[in-house]
Amino acid sequence: MTRSPHLVAAGALVATVTLLVGLTAGCSSGSKATDAGAGATSTLVPSSSGDSCTDPTGDLDLPVGVSSSTPGLAGVDLVSASAKVDGDQLAVAITTAGPIDAAPAATYVVAQGDPLGQFSFELRMVHGADGWTTTLVTWPDKVETRQKLAITPKVAGASLAMSVPLSSLPAISLAMQFGSTATVDGKIVVDDCSSLTGG
Repeated sequence: MTRSPHLVAAGALVATVTLLVGLTAGCSSGSKATDAGAGATSTLVPSSSGDSCTDPTGDLDLPVGVSSSTPGLAGVDLVSASAKVDGDQLAVAITTAGPIDAAPAATYVVAQGDPLGQFSFELRMVHGADGWTTTLVTWPDKVETRQKLAITPKVAGASLAMSVPLSSLPAISLAMQFGSTATVDGKIVVDDCSSLTGG
């Protein structure tokens, strides 16, 4: 079975996010980490109001053969991202270094926790040839579940925003990671942003 470029891109981003969390499990997002036992720390955030990060421009992970001047790549170069509780909604906002609509075959992800975790989820916003699709990925009972959400991100230039009902998400209790990918000539360009690593 042939996998679509979007699934491949999303898979690459999941691997990046998983690696990032594994490497930074002892860090905090500007708040004190909660002790989870002797010698162990957790990425639990005392406040459950969400998370945010900033990211330097021009730090895309470019595969060999893809130029940083490729048209549209500024639209996946993350500058800032946030996912904050606003009433009964999780308000997602992403800013990139260039127009988002110009980015080639792009995917934007908000992730909480490691895959298979009880409170883990991924919001995947995919901009393809047919427009936008939003998918929520969760792992109840350690089994991956994908749910299409009838939510279309609002894009204005280099800004993307959307609101997701909290009732459709696991509890907002962990530091989050943000990421983007684009497919260029079959190769995947990745950027990520996390308060755990300061960018």
